[in-house]
Amino acid sequence: MDPAAAQRLLIAHLRAHTPYGRVEIEPLTLGRGFAARTDGPAYGAMRAAMREAFGVDPVTTGQGGSIPLTVALSELHPGAEIMLLGVEEPACRIHVTDESVEPRELERTAHALALFLAAI
Repeated sequence: MDPAAAQRLLIAHLRAHTPYGRVEIEPLTLGRGFAARTDGPAYGAMRAAMREAFGVDPVTTGQGGSIPLTVALSELHPGAEIMLLGVEEPACRIHVTDESVEPRELERTAHALALFLAAI
């Protein structure tokens, strides 16, 4: 989706559905979405490392796809496999006031990264 068109549509929607016309909108930046390829050898090595470190098969989720760095990296290095790892488990409540990280999660992630680096 074109980010400028999406921004215009969102602004128009907010203005059309705000009671009494009381909305102030100041567009600041635009970011393009990113979808990573997950079928390459680096992803395979990371899956194997995470499986060993965590004892279960890893799950790939679609998060962080609007992080501008991912688009910039993929444009500079089109063949690169770009991975973003979040040290978080479902109970961590990421990005809220009572966010937490379970210490074993940090240990397992560090272990997985060491295995990954050794494998590649």
